[in-house]
Amino acid sequence: MQLLINIIVFLLILTGIVTIHEFGHFVAAKIFNVYCGAFSIGMGPKIFGKKGKETEFQIRALPIGGFVTMAGEADQEDNPYFKDVPLDRTLKGKKTYQKVIIFLAGIFMNFVLAIVIMMCLNFTMGVKPVNTPVLGSVLKEGAAYKYGLRKDDRIMTMVNTDSHKSYTIHNYTDITDALVNKTNSSASVTFTITFKRDGKVMVKNVKAPVNKETGKYYLGITQPTRKMRGLEPMTSTFSQIGSMSLAIFAALEQLVINFAGTVKQMSGPVGIYKITAQVTESGQVANIFYLMALLSVNIGIFNLLPIPGLDGAQTIFAIIEGIIGHELPQNAKYYLQLAGLSLILLLMVVVTYQDILRFMK
Repeated sequence: MQLLINIIVFLLILTGIVTIHEFGHFVAAKIFNVYCGAFSIGMGPKIFGKKGKETEFQIRALPIGGFVTMAGEADQEDNPYFKDVPLDRTLKGKKTYQKVIIFLAGIFMNFVLAIVIMMCLNFTMGVKPVNTPVLGSVLKEGAAYKYGLRKDDRIMTMVNTDSHKSYTIHNYTDITDALVNKTNSSASVTFTITFKRDGKVMVKNVKAPVNKETGKYYLGITQPTRKMRGLEPMTSTFSQIGSMSLAIFAALEQLVINFAGTVKQMSGPVGIYKITAQVTESGQVANIFYLMALLSVNIGIFNLLPIPGLDGAQTIFAIIEGIIGHELPQNAKYYLQLAGLSLILLLMVVVTYQDILRFMK
């Protein structure tokens, strides 16, 4: 049953993000009076279709995305539905700025979706860290819980019994500073921690292992938080979206600088499904929506890349055509698009193969 739920959530997230992306293209095209033959949710065989004024709205059998067909696209030259469409109702007949808006509208909607999700999460349950020496939570698998520390304990001092260094704790930053493994000599260390609980001063000796990835001793504690207030949900939303975007651009930079090493760390559909399944099984609905926002930003930025077949390249073609004053050869754009999509497909095969190997471990 859990497997079925995981698959449904994964497909809903993926289809939702792609459908929103395509809806952006569709709305922008309609604003500029471009003839749209079909708007589909899902791929593969059509199982439902309803004709609007001119566009057929479809649901297809495979819930793995969606698409919109627009007159004048490079891959729609042989579509019989568009043979009698006048030039001024095709992409070819539109001004450069109109084409650019249509091509970038999908990416814009990906960011709108992410912003709306994060805004809702921040307004309903958003929290900000508080820099006080109080334990926000104590994880049951951590050393702090094992040796008797609990949520809301107020830390006063920490003594590293290996280095004999004593730390007076005034705020949570002091706690994290005390946990830095400065010598790199021990796999674990014992801290003598003095703290206050319900007005009583208590002392515990806590043996903490070192986390090799962070270079800090791991207690299994988290910083205290408070509910966001005022404009904080809005400012935090844009800060979070900005951080997501910068992280993705940094990953793309590494892909160019160190392709072989970076591609090994990438995830395709299988890896994304595994992450989605883990988040779904955690039972935290907020985390599912956070993942959806993150993936929406990922897809938006990926589509910005100047690879033929993606919106970034379509935008560049439109700008070049505007500068030179005539269309690029349609066949050239079609074959470039085919080549670009083939490269993307090849990359997806590679990362999917890696995902399967990781999934089987």
